Amino acid sequence: MLTALILISAVCSQAQTKTPEHGFWVVESNPHQPKVQIIRFYTDESKLIYEETINARLNLKREKTKLALNQLSDKLNEGKGNSENKKLIALAFNLNR
Repeated sequence: MLTALILISAVCSQAQTKTPEHGFWVVESNPHQPKVQIIRFYTDESKLIYEETINARLNLKREKTKLALNQLSDKLNEGKGNSENKKLIALAFNLNR
């Protein structure tokens, strides 16, 4: 039980407050690697459809960031997003510096 509590507290995750039309997204970060985030997109049935690890921190307090993640979630759930491209978030947020 104590081990589970430690593991849960070691990994922080955040999800959106305003939801996209289709599916949802989750951003996971780890205090031991503060510059790394994992963003996952799911269908309405909680099936993982896309995952990307980025070496940057998205500011999830900004409405513009949440809106961009919601739009990407909608595109991926409608099949319009190119899920074979493993850098969708890096491209959407111009992280290829």
